[in-house]
Amino acid sequence: MRNTLTIHTELSDFDDQELVTRAQNSDTEAFNPLVYKYQQKIYHLIYRKVGDRETAQDLCQEVFLKAWQALPNFKGQSVFYSWLYQIAVNRSIDFLRKRDRGKVLGFEELPQNADDTLQMTDLQPSPCEVLERRELGHIIRKAIRKLPLDQRSIIYLRHWEGLPIKEIASRLGKSENTVKTYLHYVSVKIKISI
Repeated sequence: MRNTLTIHTELSDFDDQELVTRAQNSDTEAFNPLVYKYQQKIYHLIYRKVGDRETAQDLCQEVFLKAWQALPNFKGQSVFYSWLYQIAVNRSIDFLRKRDRGKVLGFEELPQNADDTLQMTDLQPSPCEVLERRELGHIIRKAIRKLPLDQRSIIYLRHWEGLPIKEIASRLGKSENTVKTYLHYVSVKIKISI
C-alpha cells in the first residue's frame, strides 16, 4: 500500500486542471496537492485582509473546505487559483462585515452622562464622506486606466494583491528598481490628476 507522501508526489506532477478533473471524479487524493500548492498564498492573502494570524488560519481552512464542496460546480472557465482566490476574497469580506457589524453599539450601550460623550461620526462616515470617497475612488480608477498596461499591472499586484516588490519584479520580469520607479511615478501622476 502506497503512503500519502508517495501519492502526493505522484499527483504533484499533474497540472491544476488535471487534478481538479480527478477530484471532481471522486479522486479525493487529487485535491491535496492543490491545497499544498496554494495554502500559503491563500493564507497570506487572507492575513493581509484580516490582520490576525489565527483568524487567517481558520479562514484559510474554511476556504479550502468551501472549495472542496463547490468543486463539482467549478466549470474551468478560469484557472483554479483565480477561482480559489475569489473564494478567499469573498470569505474575508464576509468575515470583516460580520466583525464590523459587531462593533456597532446598541442604544443601551451609549454613555448615560454628558462626561462620557460619544462622537456618533466615529461609528459611521457621514453621507458627504461616503460621497467624497466614492468620487475620489472614481478619479483614481480613471487615472489608473490611462496608464500603460505594465504600470497598471504593477499597481494591481502591489495594491490589490498586496505583493512585495520582489515578487512583482519576478512575476513581470522586471528589476526591483524598475518596479519601485513605476510605483513612485504612478503615485505622483495620480496625485497630479486629483
